[in-house]
Amino acid sequence: MFVTAVEVMGFGTDAAGVDAFTKSSSLLGDLGSRYVGSWVGDLISLGAAISAFGCALACAVGGSRLLFALSRDAAGERGLGRVTKVGTPAAAAVVVVLAMYAIVAAFGLGAGSSAMDVFLASGTIGTLILLVVYLVTTVGAIRLLFFTTPRTVPMYEIVIPVLALVVLGYTVYRNVVPYPTGTGAVYPLVAGGWIVLGIIAVALVPRLSRFALREDLTAPTGVPAKR
Repeated sequence: MFVTAVEVMGFGTDAAGVDAFTKSSSLLGDLGSRYVGSWVGDLISLGAAISAFGCALACAVGGSRLLFALSRDAAGERGLGRVTKVGTPAAAAVVVVLAMYAIVAAFGLGAGSSAMDVFLASGTIGTLILLVVYLVTTVGAIRLLFFTTPRTVPMYEIVIPVLALVVLGYTVYRNVVPYPTGTGAVYPLVAGGWIVLGIIAVALVPRLSRFALREDLTAPTGVPAKR
């Protein structure tokens, strides 16, 4: 909030300043060019580009490792569950990167969206999905830790994940109520669509959750997986 306030003050609070603020594609870059020189704005924009590339790389790495782990646990060490000689899940990485490019192409070429629109859409949709994932994970943790024998965690500690459920539930609620209008109205629908696809996949291939994945997750805890 402090940075945003400083940026607004830099552009000015009159109608022209607010208009420039809302239309700026690089807030700090434009401010640097205005108050110091164009080279400062270019330097800030370069730093932002490097940061964005690092973020995209981190997403690709995390996504590829997740896809690799799920594929390995579900189908063994073949296909997307296979690694190279140096231990890199190259096949999974290629699939994730191609999917990222496909999404960008669909937004940029198909829908004619700007870079900011793509960032906003993907960030919002991804955040909504993650919130639901956190909710489901917390429910699973409660069942594993407090309602599975042998129980090794004191029951009074259940208050911690319960409070987490309250916070996560309220966050999801505030993201969809009141329901977004305009372009934003599509984001919860897309997020919900991906969640439904995941549920369908687990329903069609119950082994994904009942055997391989559950055994791998519970084995380190010493809790036997129920079949």
